[in-house]
Amino acid sequence: MTQSLLKVENLRKDFGAQTILQDVSLDVHQGEVVVIVGPSGCGKSTFLRCLNGLEPVTGGRVLLDGKCISDGSVPRSEICQHIGMVFQSYDLFNHLTVLDNIALAPVEVQHRDPEEVRCRSRELLARIGLAGKENAYPRELSGGQKQRIAMVRALILNPEIMLFDEVTASLDPEMVREVLDMMMELARGGMTMLIVTHEMSFARAVADKVYFFDQGGIVESGAPADFFEHPVTARGQKFLDSFIFNERRTKERIS
Repeated sequence: MTQSLLKVENLRKDFGAQTILQDVSLDVHQGEVVVIVGPSGCGKSTFLRCLNGLEPVTGGRVLLDGKCISDGSVPRSEICQHIGMVFQSYDLFNHLTVLDNIALAPVEVQHRDPEEVRCRSRELLARIGLAGKENAYPRELSGGQKQRIAMVRALILNPEIMLFDEVTASLDPEMVREVLDMMMELARGGMTMLIVTHEMSFARAVADKVYFFDQGGIVESGAPADFFEHPVTARGQKFLDSFIFNERRTKERIS
């Protein structure tokens, strides 16, 4: 087994007297797609935010390429160049065009050549079917388009790892597919990813490994076929049963 690209050791996160994450440990290898599932409020999003420095950890360590990045020794601006993150909200600058939104960080933070960045931005926009939108403003775009542009804005920094936090949660159902398709393309291209999602079919299709979180910790983990077909804990089975029940109710309402 090769060395982990990302290693989390006994991670703990407290907010005041409340413990949100406790004793979370996992390894992620180059090119691996890790999907994190679990009920709302179990600490999934906080976990991702700890990985890229948005939240300081209370205990434990996060290591990238064997180097600790959670002890304050590495500036968050540097961490973000290695670990990109896409959120539920798009967080695009409304006063900037699509092209300027994408080019801002690589030019201002990475000090890359502006023309090189703009050429690369256009290439990425063409790749996701938005070549004609480079001069548009966020208000002129659909939710699915905004989310894909948010992904491009993270990808242009050439991160080693991408984090996705419920990126389809705020989208209309018909827009969800275009975002998930882009993530599937990234997975096929070998991008290392950690994905928090409630899209169970997508999770099963894209994941190399699934982690089930509950009450601030990892309850079980394994290959997607094992978790979705044969969960080893009663809590995991109950979680999956709730999705099966909801899917059946939805089909009944439609019919």
